[in-house]
Amino acid sequence: MASKRSNFNRRKSFDAVRAVVNDVRVLVARGLTKSYGDVQALRGADLDVAPGQITALLGRNGAGKTTMISIIAGLLQPDSGSVELGGIDVFSNLDAAAKLTGIAPQETGVYGVLTVRENLEFFANLAGVGRTERASAAAEVADQLGLTELLDRRAGKLSGGEQRRLHTGCALVHRPQLLMLDEPTVGADVATRAQLIESVRSMANEGAAVIYTTHYLNEVEALDADNVIIDAGQVLARGTREELVEEHRLSGLEFTLDAPLDAAEVERLGATNTEGNTYRTTDDRPIGALIADLGSQSEGLLGIESLRPDLETVFLAVTGDRLDEGAS
Repeated sequence: MASKRSNFNRRKSFDAVRAVVNDVRVLVARGLTKSYGDVQALRGADLDVAPGQITALLGRNGAGKTTMISIIAGLLQPDSGSVELGGIDVFSNLDAAAKLTGIAPQETGVYGVLTVRENLEFFANLAGVGRTERASAAAEVADQLGLTELLDRRAGKLSGGEQRRLHTGCALVHRPQLLMLDEPTVGADVATRAQLIESVRSMANEGAAVIYTTHYLNEVEALDADNVIIDAGQVLARGTREELVEEHRLSGLEFTLDAPLDAAEVERLGATNTEGNTYRTTDDRPIGALIADLGSQSEGLLGIESLRPDLETVFLAVTGDRLDEGAS
């Protein structure tokens, strides 16, 4: 009950933030474009994040998520567009903007020869935390991420999950106004996932704006995040889970056969071919009715599932494909 009450209170707080998002925004990114040769990674993408708001950036590999985060962090120059953090133009004031930002890229980036404490204090120093405050900042983050007992251990001697927590800790040790975590739980164990999720919630509750990219939709649900769906470098949809499900509700059946259907059969069934021998209907037909409609083809049925209204089917409705939760 306490957990439900906490989520309810956070939602009320978040709704209050959303009500004034046009007046108070940590991040305002407009018209971002970026190409790598003939590949257009971003095509006029916009993004706003308010204080206390967790924004889940959802997209398949190659959708443009990492490029967008790198530009917002000032690590990559866009071909066009603008980024403001706390009213500061990122590309005109990189040093000032960097002190407002914490970023944990996909690849773990800690110094193995340094201890956990030394890593945290080093990154605190880079972000402008004063000498007298670094030790307490490091201790606070270590406690938050379950690393207190490991403060004097070299990072190279940590487990993969412990290194992942330290990697995130280095991004938030200076309590940034904007925290960006790019696939923070890839390869992480259950305990690490739980601690990272709780730390993100805590940062948002303290007023930080958070951008969180992931392929794991259960994490998005746990964070009660606002959602931005990006595909082929464009932002296609945004909103809370409830808003997106209401706007992009998709129901139907998805089924896989051991052999392909010919075009006439696909049309007769009112289906579309998604990939290989997998097909999808988007009507309210029951499973039994579809099996009957398949006739003798049902003997080759390998699998069938209902499409329930959730973030997965929202992503499917918006992009035409599923979000691969096994991707890295």
